[in-house]
Amino acid sequence: MRNRAREERPRNTENHRMRVRPRSPAVWIAVWATAVLAPVAAGQDTIPPVPTFTLAGRIVDALNERPIISAVVKVPELRRYVFSDVNGRFSFAGFPEGTWEIVVEMLGYQTLDGPVTVSEGNGLLLRLNPDPVALEGLEVRTRSAALLDRRRRRYPFRVTTISPQTIAETINADPAAIFRRNANAFVTSCIDGSGFLTLGACYYRRARKTQVKVFLNEGELVGGMNELSMFPAQDIHSMDWLKDIGELRVYTHWFIERLNTSGTRLAPFKWPIG
Repeated sequence: MRNRAREERPRNTENHRMRVRPRSPAVWIAVWATAVLAPVAAGQDTIPPVPTFTLAGRIVDALNERPIISAVVKVPELRRYVFSDVNGRFSFAGFPEGTWEIVVEMLGYQTLDGPVTVSEGNGLLLRLNPDPVALEGLEVRTRSAALLDRRRRRYPFRVTTISPQTIAETINADPAAIFRRNANAFVTSCIDGSGFLTLGACYYRRARKTQVKVFLNEGELVGGMNELSMFPAQDIHSMDWLKDIGELRVYTHWFIERLNTSGTRLAPFKWPIG
C-alpha cells in the first residue's frame, strides 16, 4: 500500500480571526443610557430619612395647672402611646419631625386631640379640661370600669365611648340610631356593586366606604347593624366605637355584671393593618 502524502494547505489566518461587528448607533445609545442614567435614576429613588428627636411634654389641669398623672398620649399614625409620670411629663424617643395627630385621654377629663407640628427643640404643654360628667363616677370604681378603661387606654387610636348615661337619656330606643348619633363619623347604608342595599351600615375610612362590624359582648353579630337594631336599648350598658378598624363594641348590663363578679378578662383591641 502506498502512503499518500497529505498536503497541508496553508491556513488563511485572516479568515480564522474573530471578527467584531461594529455596533449600530442605536445600540451605543442604549449602552450609554444604561451606564449614565441608571445611577441618576437610582439616586432619585432614594428618599432621605425623616429627622427624629426626643419629643417631650407635660400634661396639666387647665384650671389649676397641676400635673396630671397617668394620662395616656396617643399618636395613632405612628401606633405609639406613652403615659405621663408623677410630674405630668412624658416623652417619645425617636420621634419623627412633622405634623401628627395627637390624642390625650384621662379619666375625669375631656379628651384632647388635634394636629400638632413638632421638630427638634419643641416641647408640648397640654392642658386638659375637667369633665364634670365623668367626675361623678369617680366615687365607685368597679372592676368592669377598670378593665374597659385599661383596654381603651392601651389602644393607640381614639376610642369613642357611648356612655350609659347617654344611652339612658336618649329618646330613640333604637341602638343603631344611638350609635349613628354619637359616632362622630358619617354612617350610611351599605350598597353592593349591583346597587342593592346590604345588611349593616358603612362609613368612610380614608375616602373608602367600609362596613361597620358590630360585636355584642365580644362576639360578632352576623346581621351587623340590622341585628343590633332589634336588640332592646334598655339592656345595653355602653358602646365603644373604633373608627380606625371599623368595629363597634356593644356591652350589655349582663356582660358588665359578669366582669364585676367573675375573673373574666378582656382581650386587647386589635390594631389596624396597613
